This record gives sequence, C-alpha cells and structure tokens, in this order.
Amino acid sequence: MARKWWAFLLLALILAGGGLYWTWQEATRRLEVELARWSEARRAEGWQLAHAPPVRAGFPLGAVLNLSGLSMRAPNGVGWQSAEATLGLFPQDHRQLRLELTGAQLLLLPGGVLPVQSRSLVARLRLDGQGGTLEGDGLRLGEELAVQSLAVNLFGTDFDIRAAGLAPARLPRLDSVQISGKLNIPPGISPSAWRAAGGALSIGLAEARAGEAVMQLRATITLDAQLQPEGRGTLTLVGVQEGLNAVVAAGLVAPNMVGALRAGLLLSARVPPEGGPPRVELPLDLRNRRLTMARIPLTTLPPIEWPGAPRR
Repeated sequence: MARKWWAFLLLALILAGGGLYWTWQEATRRLEVELARWSEARRAEGWQLAHAPPVRAGFPLGAVLNLSGLSMRAPNGVGWQSAEATLGLFPQDHRQLRLELTGAQLLLLPGGVLPVQSRSLVARLRLDGQGGTLEGDGLRLGEELAVQSLAVNLFGTDFDIRAAGLAPARLPRLDSVQISGKLNIPPGISPSAWRAAGGALSIGLAEARAGEAVMQLRATITLDAQLQPEGRGTLTLVGVQEGLNAVVAAGLVAPNMVGALRAGLLLSARVPPEGGPPRVELPLDLRNRRLTMARIPLTTLPPIEWPGAPRR
C-alpha cells in the first residue's frame, strides 16, 4: 500500500513538472512571437534593431528571454544600446513587454553616444507600438549628469518625463524636473520628412525646481531649414531673486548683462492675485541656434548633426 502511495506521488510530481515545463515553453514561445512582431513593426517604421538570438530562461519561476547586444535606434538617430537585456511579458497586462536593461548602457544620439550607468533600468513596451514607460534609479549619463530617479511615460504622441535629484555638471543641482507635452506628428520618420510634414513639439509644461526657485517653460519648437530647433516660448520665474541666482550660476547670462537683467526682473516681478512669492514672465526666442530672453542674448546652442544629413 505504501509503495502504491509513493508511486502515485511520484507520478503526480512528474505530471506537474511536465505541465509546468510545457507552460514555460509555451510562454517563452509566445514571447519570441511577440518580440518578432514588435521588431517587424518597428523596422517597417524605419527603426534599426539588432540583438543576438534570444535565449529562453527563467524556468521554473517565470518565462523570459535573454537578449545580448540589444540595440534600438529610431529614424531620427536617437536610441539605446544595452549589453544585456531580459524580456518578459508584463504580469499585470499582457499588452506590454517588460524589458530589464543590465550591463553597459549607451544612449545613442544623432551626434554620438553617451555612456549610461544605473542601479536599475526597466522599460515597458506596448505591443501595439503606441509607446511605453521607462523607469530608472541611480542614473549617471557620462560625466554630464547624475539623476536620482527617472520616470518616462510615452503614449502615442504624448510624453511625460519626471526626474528627481538632478546634478548637472557645472550647473546648480535641481530638486526635480518635469517635462510634458506632445508631438503633432510621431517621430518615427527622418527629421527632414518630419519638418516637411509640419512637425512641431508642444511643451505644455517644463518645470525645474531648485530650493525656493521655480522655473517654468511653455513653448512650441519646430525645425528650421537647416534642421535645427527653432521656436518661441514663455519662461516664468517664481521666486525671482532665487531663480535669477540659479540662471546666473548656470552661466546662461553673459557677465556684462547680469546687472541690467537683475534690475529689469526685480522691477517686472509681480505677486500673483492668489498670493505667493513674486514671479515674472519672460519671452524666449530661439532662431539660428541663438537663444534670447526678452531680447537679451543667452547662449548659442551647438548644432545637431542628424544621421544622413549633409554636414554644414
């Protein structure tokens, strides 16, 4: 009787293990299919995608694919490269793929690459190609910027970027940054085609906070005939004295303009009807890579060298 009981238990374990293995095989097969579909759709939009053949892993705890040498680049030249990546279906929503990026990372830019280090970096990609999210912790972009935490949300042509604890090189530390807006035309085409189609970037709100200083920007940006950004906007400084100190410390104002700008801002500052610290609104203009604020020259932006565009 005892032998029959042990035989029955052994048979049950074998059947359970076999069922678990079959379920894992089916889940990883589905992952491979979804990855192939997603990749095919992006390549049809002009993306460049590459990675080593997927390796099935995760049994028995989960179904994942290991992707080595992952590289994703949009037609506008912006993309990402990761030494190692782990792909799995997002457990709460099977319309998304969960991509965990590990190892050496590179941010691909039109003019080159930027090394990225992080404690954690996870992307969730919608299977319909309508965007996704990116969450990072303990980020460092080359020697230029350190970020305590980052959350990027993309859906269709809308975007929302939030970051905390930013420490730019040679600039004052920022407690938080938020940028939200939309593109009237998706970026999945070349810059010249995007401009020809009337592409525009609308920044509904870009806000940076550093202590008591708050800087808010609302603007619309397009590309000029040389495919360089141009546009107009409004900069609001809340806590004028602190905001001005931050702008001056950032080196955005020529030394010979600081006195006149300080006097003009303090005279223009107004306390809002609802109360609170004084604030001032200033027009911004970007033309021929030259940025001006209330007709005061601030800086000249470096040119963007788009992939495939003739060098000037």
